[in-house]
Amino acid sequence: MFSQKSHNRKILANLLRKTRKNDTSNANYFILYGFLYKYLSDRLKDHLMRNIAGDEGYLKTFYQTPEGIQDLRHIALSDLGYFIEDPSAYMDNHITDSIVEDIFSPRFFRLLNDNITFSDENRAKHYFDEIIGILSKQMDLYSLNINDEMNSFMNNYLFSLSKLDVFENDFTYAQAYDAIAYSIFGRLMSTPDYITDIISKIVFSQRKSRGNAYDPFLKDASILFNLKREGVAIDIYGKEKDELLYFYSIINAFINELDFEEVFLCNENSIDSMAVDGKSFDMIVSKVPSRFRNISKERLKRQSLEIPAEDSDADFKRKLLSNLDMDRLGDDKQVIEALKIIENKYKQIEKEDAVSFSGEYESLKDSEFLFLINMINSLKDDGMMVVSLSQNFLFKNSLMLLRKFLTYENNYIDAVISLPEGMDRVIRPEVIIVFKKKRMHDDIVFIDLSNNYGTMPSPNAVSGLMRRNLLLDDKTMGKVVEALNERRPFEKFSEIVPLRELAKNDFNLAVSRYVDTYDGDFIRLKDLKGDREKIDSKMDELNRKINDLMNDLNINF
Repeated sequence: MFSQKSHNRKILANLLRKTRKNDTSNANYFILYGFLYKYLSDRLKDHLMRNIAGDEGYLKTFYQTPEGIQDLRHIALSDLGYFIEDPSAYMDNHITDSIVEDIFSPRFFRLLNDNITFSDENRAKHYFDEIIGILSKQMDLYSLNINDEMNSFMNNYLFSLSKLDVFENDFTYAQAYDAIAYSIFGRLMSTPDYITDIISKIVFSQRKSRGNAYDPFLKDASILFNLKREGVAIDIYGKEKDELLYFYSIINAFINELDFEEVFLCNENSIDSMAVDGKSFDMIVSKVPSRFRNISKERLKRQSLEIPAEDSDADFKRKLLSNLDMDRLGDDKQVIEALKIIENKYKQIEKEDAVSFSGEYESLKDSEFLFLINMINSLKDDGMMVVSLSQNFLFKNSLMLLRKFLTYENNYIDAVISLPEGMDRVIRPEVIIVFKKKRMHDDIVFIDLSNNYGTMPSPNAVSGLMRRNLLLDDKTMGKVVEALNERRPFEKFSEIVPLRELAKNDFNLAVSRYVDTYDGDFIRLKDLKGDREKIDSKMDELNRKINDLMNDLNINF
């Protein structure tokens, strides 16, 4: 399954052994930053040497004169958007100039930060500054007051990391970074490859045009990056409250060479606010946490209903300007102020009318799952949302009213897919739900993947990280896509269920209620009754024989 020729796999195996033997809880940020440092310096050095048609020695001669540095700077900023001003700041140069015991030092962090220059229009600078800011919060980068054990571990780790090949195709540098990240994120809520793959392929199969995409529970950003790489998503937006996962995602964006003009990530908690500058989205994709760590139920119930105002604001302003001569009113401050008040009133009325929780649905205002409605509200009218959720959402009694609101009342849910058992280290597998803002169908596609599926190795497969080694195979995913797109029932796999049938089941959405996967023989009640009568007759006869035997032996109880 694995190539024996991969240089990066051999180095990675060594790095994973080092990680397993050490408590790296305080070193995670520095390990990940080391990957970014190497990537930026190796990529730049390779690009410059190819442009000057020379080797590393020839590159050093350019750095020895102001004119040469200016030429290199022009090439780098024009092509890559960043430049390293001092050749000693390249990671391999730093390691060559240091003894192994001195690689992990304050100088290691100063070198890149003090010598990297970004072009004025490159938004990557904003994210690089965030990375340095987060590192500075974790530890004083100018003193690195750490114990000897961690210092020794980090020195050896960075030395081994420097041996990775940034340009290998067989097992890429990005895959090596991903594998290391998963090894040290074992206790955090990252997204397994098979969930990323399923969500991405569902979106690919249904989206016929490009658009913007949003993940409010970003984690490792793998779903968004998949959509971006495949060209389905243009601008991508994400929020992640966990600082380490956010840190990982930014560096991952650098390593995957994403255009930061089209990347909008932030270290925020979407439970506090789902909104992103009032925008609405073509696609929302996410693995919703099964548990909201460090978030109390009281805080979840304090969520407020959010209605993106971007599109309605534009329509309102357009109508306002077309009916008023703004040139004549431009000098009248009181009229301008009145128009602002009218505009704010209009927004408020529109928000109040957008979603109604009156009558039996009034209690949804305090639902712990109000964020789910806010996610749907963030969709454009033709938008779709594909999320992985806890199975409890399908049948938990306290969520019955919410399920009714999402199905019978608003017809948002398009499909429910049960995920395979044993694909991940979870007690209860999750489900994937497809939501659409405006639907033409009055039924829901139910697909049962709990046992009916095939697997194949993930391209990110790494020995020792078994939960990342499997994806659903092409045959299984092809059948899923066909059932969804053609709304086609397959025996023991998928069913198309009218909304009216959900009401008969108290809006229980458990897939097993609608997709019959039973493989055993059915027994008719008439036959069962006959068998029972025969057994009862035999039992009566046996009891009589026992009683006769006890009487013969004169045994009484």
